[in-house]
Amino acid sequence: MFDNEKRNNKQINTWGYDLLIGNKELYPEESLKIAILDSGINKEHEDLRNVKFHEYNVLEKGELIEDKFGHGTAVAGIIAAEDNDVGVKGILKNVEIYDVKILDDEGRGDVYNLIEAINWCIENEIEIINLSFGFRSENKQLKETINSALQKGIIIVASIGNTYGMRGDYPAIYEGVYSVASINKDLQRSNFSAKRNIDFVMPGENIISTDQEGKYSTFSGTSFSTAYATSLISLLYLQYNNETAQIKKT
Repeated sequence: MFDNEKRNNKQINTWGYDLLIGNKELYPEESLKIAILDSGINKEHEDLRNVKFHEYNVLEKGELIEDKFGHGTAVAGIIAAEDNDVGVKGILKNVEIYDVKILDDEGRGDVYNLIEAINWCIENEIEIINLSFGFRSENKQLKETINSALQKGIIIVASIGNTYGMRGDYPAIYEGVYSVASINKDLQRSNFSAKRNIDFVMPGENIISTDQEGKYSTFSGTSFSTAYATSLISLLYLQYNNETAQIKKT
């Protein structure tokens, strides 16, 4: 567990950030609409309070979102924690986060809530969806909804699952969805991560990020690898759009 008392209000880089970004300055001017479908996000956290948020509570319509489980807040910190000299630093600096709560206070989710959330993302023209969880069983309606989102041009990045070398989870293993596994500091596959159906591997062990208590904790799992993948895919997406726009101008 990360020692918050030893942080002394100074910013640190996680090993995942150092591996992927290092000293490079990546501050795209364009904004991007990323939906985090998860347990909610603590938007009052010191590293997240100035991020531009929107929210949709699938579980309790009209109610403000609270993250009592902590999973979504950790994912958000990896993606978008502010570069503000305290805490941790997220990879993206100019992003709109759509906080879509579909997991309950115990981190449990229902496939039909996920289907509703993806349809909401389609209606709100989300550009990238981060799914840091999955299901062991296939669902025909979920696959159809995933395909609808992909046909609209939405990028979907999903955790392959902590299956200890077994087959990955749905919807990560669906065609067109980017599936993400975990590696450790030695760049070896994490023993808890799935082995098959993998598109990307990203840091996923002993990752320090924001937590639901307004502090910082250490997290491990393919969920957090997925947040890194979403961040890098977002940067590539913005770079591609910028280069395409420059070509059209010439």
